[in-house]
Amino acid sequence: MKKNTNKKSAKGGMSGGKMLAVSAGVAALGAGAYYLLGPKSKVHQKKASALVSKVKKDIVSEIKRDIKKARPLVKKVIKKVTNTKKAKVSKK
Repeated sequence: MKKNTNKKSAKGGMSGGKMLAVSAGVAALGAGAYYLLGPKSKVHQKKASALVSKVKKDIVSEIKRDIKKARPLVKKVIKKVTNTKKAKVSKK
């Protein structure tokens, strides 16, 4: 008799790992809902809103900084491409 090596249950359901992941997601969703909608909801909502604003501001400033770093490189690439195109056109 062959041993069942499949990690799924014999009935064809989810594997244990997937079931654990779904359970953890449901628990996190419940905890978040309780935090934002529970007894001290107004205080928690203000804290969450402040945190989201701070994270958004940090992300925007990081993107702006990256754009400033990339700007000189983009100018060099554009200059190189236009020069090569000009050279090809002038050869014709």
